[in-house]
Amino acid sequence: MLKIEYNIIVEFDGNIENISDEEICYNFLLGNVSFSFADVKIEMDWEWIPLLDFAYCMQIIVNDLKVNDNAKEYFEFTENTETIGFFRKSEQLKIVPSFSILTIEVSMEDFEKAVCDFHFGISEYIRRILLNEKPPKVLQKYLSVGNVPN
Repeated sequence: MLKIEYNIIVEFDGNIENISDEEICYNFLLGNVSFSFADVKIEMDWEWIPLLDFAYCMQIIVNDLKVNDNAKEYFEFTENTETIGFFRKSEQLKIVPSFSILTIEVSMEDFEKAVCDFHFGISEYIRRILLNEKPPKVLQKYLSVGNVPN
């Protein structure tokens, strides 16, 4: 089973009630991410990945891959030139990072579940630990899976 794991390094120094899209994409909840499957682990230990934005983008990639049985999508990191390619053929998905020789092959269903669990974990952490009340509107977009555009 694919696991997407994360480690939070920096939460956020600003006022969460007035957070902007730009702050969410660059400065909010920074940390490390890894994809693990069987004995393969693709690590992104750069300590600056905006975790909520990454989870949100992974949800968009899942939605885009579900449209076609033979599809490809890419995630491009903003702070360097690295990418992760996601290549779907029928019900199989291959994850190919530009920064590693390691690749992971899983079912599309397994990938979708791992992304959902990852996004849920990040969102629940924000709701439980960082928010005292209802999230500001700009943050709601990133927290709610149902609001991910198709």
